[in-house]
Amino acid sequence: MINNEFLKYFKRFSKDFPDYFKIKNPNFFLMTKYYLRKPTFRYLLQLFFRNPFRIIFNTIYYLPKIFFINLSNKILKKKEDFYKDTALNKVINNFSKGKGFVTISYCQKPLDCPDGRFSYRCTGNYERCKSCFLYEVKTRCEKLDIDYYIVLGDLDSVWNILRNQFNKHLFGSYILTTCNMVLNVVKYISPLFGFTGIILPFNKGSCLTIAAYELSEFGYKNVQTDLSDNNKKLLLNILNEAIIIKENNKKLKNNLINNNLINLNIIE
Repeated sequence: MINNEFLKYFKRFSKDFPDYFKIKNPNFFLMTKYYLRKPTFRYLLQLFFRNPFRIIFNTIYYLPKIFFINLSNKILKKKEDFYKDTALNKVINNFSKGKGFVTISYCQKPLDCPDGRFSYRCTGNYERCKSCFLYEVKTRCEKLDIDYYIVLGDLDSVWNILRNQFNKHLFGSYILTTCNMVLNVVKYISPLFGFTGIILPFNKGSCLTIAAYELSEFGYKNVQTDLSDNNKKLLLNILNEAIIIKENNKKLKNNLINNNLINLNIIE
């Protein structure tokens, strides 16, 4: 049930977007106008003033490339299953070094998730978790020692994720799962904070209007979103490749240490 306080908020919010509140699949400019009016934008400004020179450098370094990629895709009418602004090998290498993060939207959880759907929790402590795709992603992230997030909304993604990663890494890679509506904006924001990577859009259950998206920000989402089978394989393959590289580097390092010890013993 939607409580009265939320209904009051939602009615006030809808009055701010009378012209395009019900437009399906709003474009970059409409979504930007929407975000500029939200508290999320104020948090982005706070991050900017924490380290303006770093963000200015990233803007000069990354933004022309991002605009070129998107302009090329538009001119060539490329319709790929996913969006990327860096090479897959770079993402794999960064992940193998622990430099990066993966975000999963809460709406990808099953409707009856035992950890709660509108929740950060993804423990994998229940028997049915073993057959959940999110559990497969989580276990691989743990092996790589990269951060795995369940995202509850855009404010959460900026303040609890982008802020933490911005403080933790100068540069890194990410894999995000989201709807096309959010993808239109986030692909321009993340590089400004030093992160490039891959965005996998939902092919099922996406929010198609700002009204539906705003409801989902409060956990009112009665459909389970999902990725295409190809994008699921892509995500797992990237994580698996990164694990192999990490394990090989660890073996190589151990072999070098052992060889050095042997050489020292011979000299003695």
